[in-house]
Amino acid sequence: MPTPFFADLVRELAQEGGTGPLTPTGAVPGHRRFADAVPPGVSFDYAVAGIARPEQWEVGTGRIGADGRLLRDVVAASSNDGAAVDFTAGLKTIALTVGAGWFAAADTRAATLAADMAAFDGELAGLADALDAKQPLSTTHGSVVAGEATDAVTVRRGAGWINIPLSALAFRGPDGRYMLNGPLGAAAGGAIEIQRPTDGDVLDIGKDGGQRLRVFADGGAIGLFNVAGAGAGRDGLRMLDGAVAFDIAASEVARLDASGLKLNSGQMAAPDGTSAAPTYSFAAAPNMGMRASGANLGLVTSGAIRLLVNASGGTAPGTDNAQTLGTSGLRWSVVYAATGTINTSDTREKTWRGTATEAELRAARRIIGELGFFQWNAAIAVKGEAGARLHFGARAQAVWAIMADEGLIEPIADGAAPSSRYAFLCHDQWDEAAAGEGGSAGDRFGLRTDQLAMFLIAAQDARLAALETMA
Repeated sequence: MPTPFFADLVRELAQEGGTGPLTPTGAVPGHRRFADAVPPGVSFDYAVAGIARPEQWEVGTGRIGADGRLLRDVVAASSNDGAAVDFTAGLKTIALTVGAGWFAAADTRAATLAADMAAFDGELAGLADALDAKQPLSTTHGSVVAGEATDAVTVRRGAGWINIPLSALAFRGPDGRYMLNGPLGAAAGGAIEIQRPTDGDVLDIGKDGGQRLRVFADGGAIGLFNVAGAGAGRDGLRMLDGAVAFDIAASEVARLDASGLKLNSGQMAAPDGTSAAPTYSFAAAPNMGMRASGANLGLVTSGAIRLLVNASGGTAPGTDNAQTLGTSGLRWSVVYAATGTINTSDTREKTWRGTATEAELRAARRIIGELGFFQWNAAIAVKGEAGARLHFGARAQAVWAIMADEGLIEPIADGAAPSSRYAFLCHDQWDEAAAGEGGSAGDRFGLRTDQLAMFLIAAQDARLAALETMA
């Protein structure tokens, strides 16, 4: 007969009555629910005890049905002379318990185990007899925490015994250090060896009988790695107090400290990089920096080349006709050049409108009357009125007002951004970020004086033509 299922601390309350199944309604404090511990359908020993009616009790074998209720299959004993109890509805407990059959099975297993142990005792006795014929255990000797080089260890070799001195092994010496007398590594070809070759603070790592790496303390150096066979003198890495030095042939070629990396000789080389990942970039802006682009040196921002320097020294923007040189809020003070700028004037790139209208010519003639000398306020602030230089030109707002008065553009209005189709009239606004470090937001009027001058020349030519006609 199979042993009933058992799990400890399984006890729930119930309220139903009758001789049929009972429904568990919740675990007693400190116990588990049947649904959490007992698989449905397996047989186990149960005990039901009345709380509202303590005189009603029942023990037997049952199982948990598919609906979670206790099925009372076989009644072993009860308050109803061994028959199923017709429980009165009210509070009672249902518990998973251990029946007499479980104790009987446990006694049988204990008897089997005792027989097995008796047989094992006989085997141990035979093993003890075999060990008695071998070398006795050294547990009766005195104990020490360190060894000496002349101490010996007895080991088996072939059919006999030999003594090996501790000096042939790694052992803990009287000073607490573990002693190693000789290189560490196999003697076969390609072996790695580690040894302390002198009495100094030096550790050598070698291969095939030759030194490959040396580590030692030297004066103010925290550590020194010296790779042998890589050239004459010392080649390696010194870790100093607050710095790391790189040596080749006993000369320091580079040093890295808190201020950065300094090269004492040679040059630094790196891959060309890409616009998305420049060769030299910044931690906070990895897509900003410098890279090589063919035979050109490129400056990168936002993952795109903005400035190119070619092999002959010429500079160019990263994209044709897409970038300005300076901004309205960050201007160059002076541009020095041997010749003037070359402006694209290819007829293939223009849609031609034609000559100036009468209103435009009138405006141009009026603008000529506005031309005059002036001084920059910023220059007066630095050099004084007597020292500031005199410039000749026009005032952008005056030109703007004349063009508006002739009905060619909208007049300037407070609170509105000026707008003009005429390219020689300019107005720019910028925010604080565009003004650079220490700058502020603002706006500024300007003129494209080359185009304005040609506009005024056209007006003068029309005036002369009219005078010649009248003559």
